Amino acid sequence: MAASWYSIAFLAVTALGASIGPKKQFQSSVLDRSGCGKVWVTVHSPNIRRQGGDLLDAVELNWDFATCSNRPTQIGLFNHKPSMWANAIAIYQVDSPEGHVITNISLGDPYLPGGWDKGVGARGPNCLWPWAGAGDKHIQTSNCLKIQPTWMEDNAESINKLRIGELAIPGSHNAGAWKFDTEISTVSRDNFVLCQDRSIWQQLVHGIRYFDFRIAYYDFYPRMEDRYWLNHNLIRVRPLVPLLKEIRKFLDSTKEVIFLDAHHFPVGFYHQNGAPIWEVHNGLIQIIQRELGPHLASASQFGTNPGTRGPILQTLINADKRLVFSYVDNTIVLGNRWLWPILPHLWANTNKPVELFNFLDRSINNHPLPSARSPLFSAMAQTTPTVFDILFLRGSLRGNADIVNRIVTKRLTTLWRHNANIVSSDFFLGNDVIDVSIALSVERSNRL
Repeated sequence: MAASWYSIAFLAVTALGASIGPKKQFQSSVLDRSGCGKVWVTVHSPNIRRQGGDLLDAVELNWDFATCSNRPTQIGLFNHKPSMWANAIAIYQVDSPEGHVITNISLGDPYLPGGWDKGVGARGPNCLWPWAGAGDKHIQTSNCLKIQPTWMEDNAESINKLRIGELAIPGSHNAGAWKFDTEISTVSRDNFVLCQDRSIWQQLVHGIRYFDFRIAYYDFYPRMEDRYWLNHNLIRVRPLVPLLKEIRKFLDSTKEVIFLDAHHFPVGFYHQNGAPIWEVHNGLIQIIQRELGPHLASASQFGTNPGTRGPILQTLINADKRLVFSYVDNTIVLGNRWLWPILPHLWANTNKPVELFNFLDRSINNHPLPSARSPLFSAMAQTTPTVFDILFLRGSLRGNADIVNRIVTKRLTTLWRHNANIVSSDFFLGNDVIDVSIALSVERSNRL
């Protein structure tokens, strides 16, 4: 469903997007089985138009057999761990060393396995229903679409010796823009507003550990806590406090470390002359302390000098302070030294994929800067529609994500492999950033 013209006009005015501010095959988890190369499952973000109704969330099968001497000749979709071709739902020919195929089968709305659908579940990775299997006469390589709810704890022996700036961290861009929850709209899909299709809880369970929040303030609500919302620029999407409660529930029940970024304040936080409205900022800070206080890692306690990579992960875990909260306004940070300072966002501000990746290739390799106050930096791995794209409904955020997400996976395993910190994407199930980030973090720890 498209946005209203009212929404489109607002988005056009603010031009969407982020605010100013030798190859190795990875084995992403114990659920992988690989004789040669790798297969993985993703989700096609755009609708596929067809007679009888659009196909939503089509399952994609991906492969990389570039290093195989005897390349698999076919790949199949299965609803359980592949054992024989006769059990395949669909089979496709493999005609290139690397590639993907979009199936005509929807992911649907599967429950989160391992007990995570209704609350806290079992530790370790777990599979959703789609599996990929590849081979020739026999299935040699398989993998599933999975959740990784405790990947930091699962790999603690390795990665806890890394500093937070040395981790590879999977992130979601505009994390709260996943489904409208307002008085005027309950739209689940929107061409130029929604950037994700999973809730904050689901993102956490899948393995996302960095959340890019755009927080707005609306004074027409009677209760103070109801006035804070997550926006996409000027468009209200979801109220903030319920999402903070989801994060708190997850932190209370796991040993995971979460990076929350107040990246942009599009409405209600500043006077027309740009000066902060102190009571609005202070109100947000009080809510954060109330909802997440026991888990907040104070920058004054755990922060390190500019240009360094931050505290060792084990330090945060030992202190049970596993929520790093970055704030985009350093004026506010100066008065609240527990806040972490501005987190650099590598934003290309382009709707052209070639320009996006040229920019990120350069920028990731040049970071962190020696003067950076934050030990973290985020590669904003998505294109940004122009004003005219929005006004004339050219393309969509889902279509844009589909163009770049496979390249993001490839870049993270190659050019960004040694230096990327946070990689923030739209519709993260369209890439393999979570599994690759886990493998990269373990690889980096093994080099210490």
